[in-house]
Order: sequence, then C-alpha cells, then structure tokens
Amino acid sequence: MYIYFIFRLLVLKLFIFCALFISCFGWTNTQCATTYKVGVGTLWPPYVMYDDTSYSGLDVEISEAVFLHAGFCIEFVKLPSSARGIVELQKGEIDVLPSASYNKERAEIAHFSKGYRRERMRLFTHQVTTPITNLTELFAAEYTFTANPGAYYGEELAQILTIKWYKQRFFEVASVTQRMELVKRGRVDFLIEDEISGLYFKRLLGYKNIVLHEYVVNDNAIHFMLNRQSFDYDKVRKINNAIKAINPELRRIEAKYTEWIKGNP
Repeated sequence: MYIYFIFRLLVLKLFIFCALFISCFGWTNTQCATTYKVGVGTLWPPYVMYDDTSYSGLDVEISEAVFLHAGFCIEFVKLPSSARGIVELQKGEIDVLPSASYNKERAEIAHFSKGYRRERMRLFTHQVTTPITNLTELFAAEYTFTANPGAYYGEELAQILTIKWYKQRFFEVASVTQRMELVKRGRVDFLIEDEISGLYFKRLLGYKNIVLHEYVVNDNAIHFMLNRQSFDYDKVRKINNAIKAINPELRRIEAKYTEWIKGNP
C-alpha cells in the first residue's frame, strides 16, 4: 500500500509539472506545429482594428473562425500598408492576406480561397451627387479622387488609370481618416472607399456634409490570398471547405459589424 501511495504521488507531481511546463512555455497540440502569419495593413475599421496587444474586426474574426475550422493556427502580423502586404506575401514573410479582391496579376503570385464576403466600392463626396452611367464621366469632367494605395477597385478604374491625363487627378493616401478629411475640406472631390468602412468613418468623424453617391464603382467577392509555398492544393481545399461549412457563422459575424453602421450612417 505504501509503495502504491508513493507511485500515485509521483504521478500527481509529474502531472502538475507537465501542466506548469505547458503553461509556461506555450506548448500546443500537433495542429499548431506550424503557425501561419496573417498580414494586416493599416487600421481599417470595421474590418481590421488593433492595439498593442490584440486584434479585432470583421476580417480578423472571420480569419480566426475559418482557419480554426480548417485546422490551422494563425497569428496576425502588422504591415505598414496594404500595398506592402503583396510584397511580403511574395517574399514569403507572411503566409496569408485577408480582405483580398481577385485579379489576374495577383492570381499569378498566390492561391485565392473561395470568397468569404462581398465588398462594394463606392464614391463619397462633399457636393457632387449628379447621377452618372460610368466613372469615366467624372474623370472627364476633371474631378479629383483619393483612394487607398495597394487596394483594388475593379477593372473600370484600372482601365481609367492607364490614361495619364486621368491618373494625374488620382491621389493615393494611406490613412482613411486623412482621405476623408481631404473630401471634407474640398481638397478632392471624391473618395473611393469600401461602403461599410466609409459609412463607419463618416459617422465616427461626424462628417454630415459628406454623402454617398449612388454609383457603385465595384462589387466583388473578398478572398484570402495564400502563399504558394505555405499552402498546397490540399490545404487550400480545407480552407475552402471551412468557408462553406461555417458560412452561417461568417454571416453572423458580418451582420454584427455592419447592421448598426448601415442603419445609422
């Protein structure tokens, strides 16, 4: 009996030691043998928000939900800009870029997941609200525009910007608050911005004189860009299956962030 008691005591001590070791040194289960780096650019509420210790936002929560369901572990990495994300993905410094619109050039350097939400790029303006049938009308009328560097706004704008005379009136600014301030002060005529993000900042900053133009610049699906060295086709399939399987949960996350904003612009 005494020997049995000593044996039980040793087992208990070993269990406690292992628990403390795991707690102190951050051991994880085998699915975390590899942790994939997810690059996020400048603050872009309500999609990406962070402070010194944590990340939040619509695309942050969706990324966490999808990769958890797919069986992959991730960590978020701050990048200086959205444009820098493409460079770092090509170099292999990061493995995943969320919030990505598809185009042929990007598809040559990375895998694209299934779309996990949609994005509508709109025009925000301080005075010009006349209906238009295409974006070229505004460029031809010599209005000025601001937008986020590195973002994709659709083929219509991409084609317009191949014309030097038009591109001279298109100014890229990294900060969305600065972009909106340029419109408010009349320094530029139009901000091209994601609809939800634009409405969020319009309300946050109290810019009641800025209005949403009826024209839709681009409406497309949003994907994860996946580094080709980090993700083979089997891993991409797992991510796509996760997006499909938890679609109701992704819509719930999206609604949490967008319903209040769209209802109270």
